[in-house]
Amino acid sequence: MSRPTTPGFSLRRQPLASTSSAGASRAATPLASRGISLEEWERSAPLSDEQLQSVSRIKDAFGQRPLPQKFAKTSGPSTPTVKPRQLAAFFTPDPSLPSSPAGHSPGPSHSAAVSNAIVDPLRPTVIVTPQQFHDHFTALTLSTEHEQDSLYRDHLAEIAGLRDKCDGLIGVLGESEKEVGEMLRALEYVEERSESLRGACEDLLEEQTHLLTHTSQLAHRLTFFTSLESAQRMLNNPGGNLVLSPDFLPMVQRLDECIGYLSEHRDFKDSEVYLMRYQQCMTRSMALVRLHFVASIKALAQEVGKRLTDRSLSETASQGLLYNRFSTLSSSLRPLIAELEQRTRVNKDELPQILADCHAAWVQARQTLVGPRVAQEVGRMNPGRSDLVDLTRAGCSYLKQTCMDEFHLYKMFFLSGETQLYGFLESLCDHLYDHIRPRILHEGSLSVLCEVCTVLQALMVSDIPDADVDPDAADSDGEGSVIYTPDSTPGLSSSPALHDADYFSSPAPSRLLTPAGSQPRRQSSFASHRFSPSVRSGQTKKRRRRRPLAKLHTEHLLKMVLQDAQTRLVFRAQALIQADVQYFVPKPADLDYPEKLGRTEKGRPLVERQLSVSLDAEDDDEPAFLSLPPPAAQETWYPALRSTLWVLSCLYTYVDNAVFEDLAQEAISTCRRSLTAASDLIAAKKDKTVDGRLFLVRHLLILKEMTAGLDLGRSNRQRDWAGITDFLRSLLENASSLLGYGRGSIVRAAEFAPDAKIDLDRELKRACEELIALCTQTATAPLRVFLDRCTAYLARVGDATASLSSQTWATPAEIAAVHAAFKDTARAALDAWVARLADYLQDQDTVRVLVPPAQTAITDTFRQFHDLVRAEYDFATAAALMTPSAVMGLLTRE
Repeated sequence: MSRPTTPGFSLRRQPLASTSSAGASRAATPLASRGISLEEWERSAPLSDEQLQSVSRIKDAFGQRPLPQKFAKTSGPSTPTVKPRQLAAFFTPDPSLPSSPAGHSPGPSHSAAVSNAIVDPLRPTVIVTPQQFHDHFTALTLSTEHEQDSLYRDHLAEIAGLRDKCDGLIGVLGESEKEVGEMLRALEYVEERSESLRGACEDLLEEQTHLLTHTSQLAHRLTFFTSLESAQRMLNNPGGNLVLSPDFLPMVQRLDECIGYLSEHRDFKDSEVYLMRYQQCMTRSMALVRLHFVASIKALAQEVGKRLTDRSLSETASQGLLYNRFSTLSSSLRPLIAELEQRTRVNKDELPQILADCHAAWVQARQTLVGPRVAQEVGRMNPGRSDLVDLTRAGCSYLKQTCMDEFHLYKMFFLSGETQLYGFLESLCDHLYDHIRPRILHEGSLSVLCEVCTVLQALMVSDIPDADVDPDAADSDGEGSVIYTPDSTPGLSSSPALHDADYFSSPAPSRLLTPAGSQPRRQSSFASHRFSPSVRSGQTKKRRRRRPLAKLHTEHLLKMVLQDAQTRLVFRAQALIQADVQYFVPKPADLDYPEKLGRTEKGRPLVERQLSVSLDAEDDDEPAFLSLPPPAAQETWYPALRSTLWVLSCLYTYVDNAVFEDLAQEAISTCRRSLTAASDLIAAKKDKTVDGRLFLVRHLLILKEMTAGLDLGRSNRQRDWAGITDFLRSLLENASSLLGYGRGSIVRAAEFAPDAKIDLDRELKRACEELIALCTQTATAPLRVFLDRCTAYLARVGDATASLSSQTWATPAEIAAVHAAFKDTARAALDAWVARLADYLQDQDTVRVLVPPAQTAITDTFRQFHDLVRAEYDFATAAALMTPSAVMGLLTRE
């Protein structure tokens, strides 16, 4: 029987719901309805004999084969157990199918054998028919399939159990979540109630703090009202030493605080009433300070005055009584006066007068004690007969020391009241001033007046460095932390007697004539010392704060004497200029030039100047302004020039700027006119024309050099040229300029010299030009005579018909003679002129400046002669002459 194909097998199973129903569903699963039976299989695929034999052999070979161990009854729990009843159900033939192949139903004997044989389809005893094999195979297939699916069924059962547990857990979590939600809602409720409670507590604390603050503020404000009672109680029982009580100054300080507070809070109830009462208490307190101060000072002054009447007291003991006894009171009185000075700035109605009374009491006491002693000491100096300079030196030194002692003693008690202090010190100085002033006004010696000014300025010079105190600088008395200004100085701005807060705030105009790098020379007065340009420029940018009573201004005390001396010095200088310069009548010996120059030492410069040594390494030493050379060097100077420079040198150091400029202008102009007149007198002598011009050039150069640093009318006192040589070269380089300033740059742009300097430069230029003209006239005399005759002839006859060569005086031979005479005289005349220049000017550099213009002038004159010959004569005559360049070479050859 052949079986070409394998019949299909289909098993329908429902999804396993649980492990317990797995066996039932497996047992109840019927065979597929579309399955093929063995009979149909045999019929459709019959086997051949050979195939049947093979099947029989296989059947015989494996008919007795035992079942696999896994199908044994003793297998483990994983091996499914198929009950015979279930297998019987599987192997029960379908009634609809034929029970045998070819559609024939089996006989009864065969059916009974089969039913007996199928006991356990998995373990049949024998398999006879294909149906038995098919049933056995189907059972094996189902068993194997069941065995393979058992793992998944177990896992599925486990998963199902876990799923049930998870469902239970989810249920538990849901319950927990509900409980947690309830807890959160309870927590939110608690937090909400806690926040409300906290806010309520904070509001209570804030309200408590506000109430405490308000209470403290009220208590603090009330203290400014309640302090009045204690202050009045203390002032109503003053006693003898109330101001010295330890509670007095704190009480005054408290009054000050209350007044300041109520002044700023006038909106408080009854503040005006309390403010008025506090001010009354303050006034009463300061009045008690004044009473105590005045009583103490008067008592001490009376005691010291009685002691000073004892003639047996030594000078040291007297000084001790006058100063040491008073200084012992400063420790107790100074704090009281300081409180008064401090409050004077605020209360400008009553307290300034109280402070002024204290100043007046002090000045009166000191005037009573010190005034007679100063007058007595001045009388001992014999002011009517002693030397004026010695009297000035001794008297001013004594007064300066006395004023310094009074100043330091005054500072121990006060830091205000400069007007009263300096009024008192000036009254002390009047004892000497009353004797010195008449003598100064009658003094006729300029030297004595200069010495007096020197003494006075020497006493003032110590006040220059710190005239204006820097606000950051420490006070020399150890009070560097306190800086007083005119607006803040106690007692200055409010006192009727102290309206001029800065006692030295109106200085007179002054100047500082010391150039950069030179030593200071001009310090005419107190204003000149304190308000130099450098200081004034700093004050223009930012006004410095001045500390009253920082130092004693001695220049203010001595300036009246100095001004008298300066005034007398100016009057005497004007008189000397008129007598010795303007109306000077020279003697023959004064005009004896050049013989007078022969007595001087050869090689000495025209002007011997002393150098002004600069302490700055970057600055060069320059000639000192108006520093006269030694007397030996002045012997060759004209007396009028010597007197002018001497007077100016005296005035330059001691006279104020404006006065000196006016007087210097007048003196320089007068001296120039005197020198010009003397030059004319010398030139009027026989063969002295050149000497007259040389005399004028020499002395004008000396005057120019000595006054060069002044440059009157200009703010910068430095000259713009190095010396006489540079100035003379600049003066002569530009003949078209009046003063030669265009190319030489003698004067800076936008700066103009005054009339005296212009006149001096103009006169010097004119003298130099005349001197050069005289040299040219002498050197070109033969040429000038010939040229003058030719010019006159040509002008008379006319150029068209003129024939110079036909004239007997203008023949070529005469031309050659004139030319030869010029060659012989030109160089000799120039050399003689240069030698005379060297004798007068005494400086080869200056001589070399004047020589080139003379050489050029001589060459120009010869060029006229040369051009005339070339125009009027033949080539041979013109060729015999030198060329202008050859003439210049002849003149310049060494």
